[in-house]
Amino acid sequence: MGYSNQRLVLSDRVGRKQLLIAATVLAILTAYPAMSWLVAAPSFLKLLSVELWLAVIYSLYNGAAVVYLTEIVPPRIRTTGFSLAYSLATCIGGFTPLICTSLIQKTGNSAMPGAWLAVAALCGLFATLLARPYESKAGAL
Repeated sequence: MGYSNQRLVLSDRVGRKQLLIAATVLAILTAYPAMSWLVAAPSFLKLLSVELWLAVIYSLYNGAAVVYLTEIVPPRIRTTGFSLAYSLATCIGGFTPLICTSLIQKTGNSAMPGAWLAVAALCGLFATLLARPYESKAGAL
């Protein structure tokens, strides 16, 4: 059984930018309410439901983001550009546990990680709306 090029992924069908916008809007609209619902009366089934929902959103976003990020960077600096973007995101995102713990402590609201996720998604939405795919000029790499 050989690999078939007939299989298309969702981002090929609907477009990467549209998928990124949809995923970030879903995260903005549902992250905090989902966390609030979970912490109001925690249970295993609620935890599983919220975790699966957030995993679906993350999968939608990350599956398209990796490809889209390479598409917006010129080929001659693609490796450097992708590595820099990934490293900066890791550096900033690495403070998430500290930020979420501080938000919970300051507000007394255990659902604040959902608000932090919504803020991060808002940043992703703005970046997606501003990003433009790289268009090569004839003969230039």
